[in-house]
Amino acid sequence: MKQFGESFAASMPVLASESLGWDRVRMSQWYSPQQAFAASEASKHLVCIHCTSYYENYYTIHVIPTHEVVLCPWERASLYFLKIEIEPSLVDELARASVGGLVRLTRQYHVRDPKLLQLGLWMFEELRGGGAKGAVYAESLARMLVIHLLHHYGTLAADGVTPPSGSGSREIEQAIQSMRANPERDISLLELAGAANLSLSHFIRLFKQQTGYPPHHYLIRLRIERAKTLIRKGQSGLKEIAAQFGFADQGHFTRSFKRITGLTPMQYASEAAGDRRSGTR
Repeated sequence: MKQFGESFAASMPVLASESLGWDRVRMSQWYSPQQAFAASEASKHLVCIHCTSYYENYYTIHVIPTHEVVLCPWERASLYFLKIEIEPSLVDELARASVGGLVRLTRQYHVRDPKLLQLGLWMFEELRGGGAKGAVYAESLARMLVIHLLHHYGTLAADGVTPPSGSGSREIEQAIQSMRANPERDISLLELAGAANLSLSHFIRLFKQQTGYPPHHYLIRLRIERAKTLIRKGQSGLKEIAAQFGFADQGHFTRSFKRITGLTPMQYASEAAGDRRSGTR
C-alpha cells in the first residue's frame, strides 16, 4: 500500500465538475491516484473509483470518510481514476431524511459494489458530457450515491443523533446509556426518567429536545441498529432477531426496519449475504 497525501503535489485533473454548478458534490478524473490528493481534502468524504476501462468488470472502489488518512492502494495501472468529493453537510442532511439520525461512514478499501460503480459512472458520463442534462440530474445522481453509501457503508453514530448539549445533557445521557445497555428490554418511561433524575414530563420534553426523538422512537432505532449488526453476521434468523429485540411479531419488526433503513429485513439480509460472499463487508 502506498499512502498519498502531502508528499504528492496535486496536479490538474483531466476533467472536473467545478464549472458545472453541482451542489456539495465534486467529481474529477485523473490519470493516476498519485496526482489526485492533497491535505486540504480532509474535510470531505471521498469515493475513489479505479477502472481499467469503461464499464469493464475489473475495478475497485475506496470509501474514505472525512478526516481519515487517505490511502488509495492499486496494484495495476488505471486507465482512469475518478475522485468524488462529498460535503459532510449533504451526508448529514440525507442521513436525517433517509435513516433518521446521524450516520458515520466507515472506511472501506477494495469494495466490489456494482450499484455504487454504476452511480459513479453515470456521474462520470454527465461530467464528460459537460453537464448536458443539467444540475438537477447531477444532484439526483449525487443524492442516490450518498444514500447508497449511508445504507451500505454507514453506522448509526453512537446513539444515532447529535450528542446532547446544554442543560440536562448529563441526565439525558444517563438515560441513553440505560437504553443502550439493554435495548432489547421493554424499559418504561418512568424508569428512564428515574435514571435521569427528572420528572416524567420534564424528561420527555428534554429528551426529544436534545435527541430529536421521543424516547420510544429512539429505543426502536437502537434496536434496529443492533439488529442490522446481527443480520450482517448471518448467524441468526430474522424471526429470532425480531424476538430478541422485543418486537411484537415479524410484521412489526419488518415495518420498523423498513421505515428506518428503507429496506425490509429480508432485503437487507440478502444484500449482506452478497457482501459476505464477495468479501465487501
